Amino acid sequence: MRKFLYGALVLLLAAACAPKDGIRTLRTTTDKEADLGRILEKDGPVKVRLVVKNDLPDTLFPLRLYTPCGCTQVNFSRTPVPPGEDEVLEVTYNPAYRPGPMMEEIVVYYRDSPVRSRSLVIKGEVIGYTHPIEEDRPYHFGEGLYMSHKILHFGAKSPGETGDMYFRHGNGNRKKADIRFEIPAEWQPYLRMRQPGQMKADERDTIHVRFTMPEGIDTVKFAIQPYVNGKPTEIPLSIKAVKK
Repeated sequence: MRKFLYGALVLLLAAACAPKDGIRTLRTTTDKEADLGRILEKDGPVKVRLVVKNDLPDTLFPLRLYTPCGCTQVNFSRTPVPPGEDEVLEVTYNPAYRPGPMMEEIVVYYRDSPVRSRSLVIKGEVIGYTHPIEEDRPYHFGEGLYMSHKILHFGAKSPGETGDMYFRHGNGNRKKADIRFEIPAEWQPYLRMRQPGQMKADERDTIHVRFTMPEGIDTVKFAIQPYVNGKPTEIPLSIKAVKK
């Protein structure tokens, strides 16, 4: 009975101390990394409240913030922080497409203060997941082939000038497929790219394409025909360029 009452008391105290808005609070310092723990990418952005005590003898006057990565957004107040009081920052970290260990810096700059800036660090482990193929390869060419571009436009090029582009492709079939691109014979000397070949089910990759502007042509426009298991897709991949 005593164990039951003790457990219930602990739960009540934990509930009373928990933030009403549901945002987890982490107390940290400039020489301690705030550990966010495991972050599930599929759950989207996570929010935490960082609390940092002003352990200096003078008041801090927050001025601005700096975060190197756009994945980290911070809300803060420019309200002065007297000695012994807490500075509070609300941090939102977006784990999208960032699987694996993460570590991001947050720098707070001050004016008329005993220090010019203070650096805080958040860390954690992003648990990734397999995104739908349409997210970054939105164009379905047919036969289960998905790609990031319909048109590869190399822009304005002088005759003999070479340009580089990359496009993403993927096998959206539930079984392996042989994927190849047929380049018209007359353009093969000017366009270089590798063939995907055999791809596993849901396999994704990126292809580097190199195009050299030919002499005597003002406008380049031709198509590359993709084939999946020997069958042509419904639409081709277009190549465009103009003479500079």
